[in-house]
Amino acid sequence: MAKRSPEQWHTFYLHESSRYDDRRYATSYGRVFARLHHEAITQALIGVSRESRLVEVACGTGHITALLQELGYTAIACDLTAEMMEYAQARCSGSEPEPSFVRASAFRLPFRDSDIDVLISTRFLHLFSLGQQRTVLSEFQRVLRPGGRLMVDFDNRSARWLMAVPHLFYNLLRYRRFEPDTHYNAITSTTAMLREVGFEPERCDGLGGTHLLSLSWIAPELAIRFGRLHRERPLRVAAEQFLITARRK
Repeated sequence: MAKRSPEQWHTFYLHESSRYDDRRYATSYGRVFARLHHEAITQALIGVSRESRLVEVACGTGHITALLQELGYTAIACDLTAEMMEYAQARCSGSEPEPSFVRASAFRLPFRDSDIDVLISTRFLHLFSLGQQRTVLSEFQRVLRPGGRLMVDFDNRSARWLMAVPHLFYNLLRYRRFEPDTHYNAITSTTAMLREVGFEPERCDGLGGTHLLSLSWIAPELAIRFGRLHRERPLRVAAEQFLITARRK
């Protein structure tokens, strides 16, 4: 089926903003995934100065923005959907250091060339085709300084096929469709694409795994411990997403 355009995704998230957190992070598995995701981002930020000029692209309702604040980073958080950012602002309000929020498209960021030290974008690029992903990654490369650090994640193609039957039922029950309208990436071709647009990948971490869902109901701490094993091979193949940390060449 045809994928949504960036404009259609903007409309989708405008209506989704009020229930985004409940659907993705308030469930048993959502809480497990959030913790595993936060742990991976925290580890990827080891050694990054709190004085770094750090930008988060597609901050949504502030799932990672609040983590950056908790870790002591003064982030510039961007999103195209103002309604999503309002939830992020409310989440981060009253704590220090307070992020600044900028409405912006990932396809044309409001920053000068080589202006940013660290750029983070999570749970976002799977919305787009490979060609669109390449365009966005090239824009990330433009605004990062040479040697600047990128952290970006993707939906994992191998897990999609390993869990083909559960994914089919999920799409039928939730969306009344046979196929997802998001894109699944392979790790090897994605690292190759990053190199082609001017990055040098340094690390790839698996994130979560939808097969952890039932375990998250019964024993969430055990699900988290098992989920941590998916960060690296061989279980990374079954991870729901993968997070790549890279440097701009």
